[in-house]
Amino acid sequence: MLKKFSFYSLLLLIIFSFFLIFDFILSNTFLKHSHCVNFSEYFYELKKNCSGKYRFKKSFPLVETYTDENGFRVGKKNIKKDINKKNIFLFGDSFTYGVGIEFENTFAGKIANSLNNYNVYNFGVGSYSPTVHLFNLKKSIKENFIPSKIFIFLDLTDVLDEAERWYYNSNEKKVMLKSNDLYNTANKKKNFKEKNFKLSKNLISYINYNLRNLRALVKLKTKNQYKVKLSVQGNFTYTELSRLDPRFWKPDSFKIGLNNIKENFEEIKLLSKKYNFDVYLVVYPWAETLEYGQERFNWSKFAMDLCDDKGCNTIDAIPEFLDYKKNNKKWATDLYFLNDEHFNIKGANLLHDIVINYLK
Repeated sequence: MLKKFSFYSLLLLIIFSFFLIFDFILSNTFLKHSHCVNFSEYFYELKKNCSGKYRFKKSFPLVETYTDENGFRVGKKNIKKDINKKNIFLFGDSFTYGVGIEFENTFAGKIANSLNNYNVYNFGVGSYSPTVHLFNLKKSIKENFIPSKIFIFLDLTDVLDEAERWYYNSNEKKVMLKSNDLYNTANKKKNFKEKNFKLSKNLISYINYNLRNLRALVKLKTKNQYKVKLSVQGNFTYTELSRLDPRFWKPDSFKIGLNNIKENFEEIKLLSKKYNFDVYLVVYPWAETLEYGQERFNWSKFAMDLCDDKGCNTIDAIPEFLDYKKNNKKWATDLYFLNDEHFNIKGANLLHDIVINYLK
């Protein structure tokens, strides 16, 4: 009996050792990859002509990422732009970039496919906000890269990002981060464990993600319950300002964030009149917006007030998302990644449909 136990223990040890060796080899060959974000001091952007992979967070799938010669996210089969076509710019953050989804299935990728009589450029990068959008728009115009239409996908986290993350440095004449933490983290040397065992990490992440999804769906089916994830960035639509998390929100952050959005948008509208391009402001909900509403702060009305003159159009996607919620018990898991505010493929498709139908 003891001999059998020793034999099987040794066999398991050998198999486990071979797996670790195999994992190590794969981690440094086939699974070795880099993301397409270039971190410089007090700024970050997508690398140009990059092919990489990116996992937004542990519970998200690993997604292939490609960028063009401008540093814009594109699909694997990047269609060459036609100089005879007019240009459309899409501005936004991680939603517009399309975390967790292959580019072709993001709402930006679907819009580009639907509006194929235009050259569509996706300026979206995670945690970018109107200060960065305005800077990139001005930079493009200066280089005689002029749009005929721009779409600004205004995100709930833009309020906090405008107050605490980004600012325009008038001395340097560029947009900068208020903290250099991202650059320091990106340049921190990884230890042996962080650099290796990617196969194991991917398997564990995949199993964990699917088990969490399965638990959520079972709970929804048996108990008709699904707990929507709450956030510190987007809960201001249903939370009193005095109760916003002070670890993230300073006393004047909310007011400063809103004012910065307004000022940037006024300048964008002035540029649209000067260079004759149309502006579309798109607002969309997080799952918690649909669940808890806008009683404390009306995000839809704020967007309408930003876009109150000719040449500026507001596309409020929230009512149609609410209709979907009303008619579908599994709305949260249908439209959003589990325990996250970002759209999955179905959510991205719904926003695409709303935008395209508005244009029609």
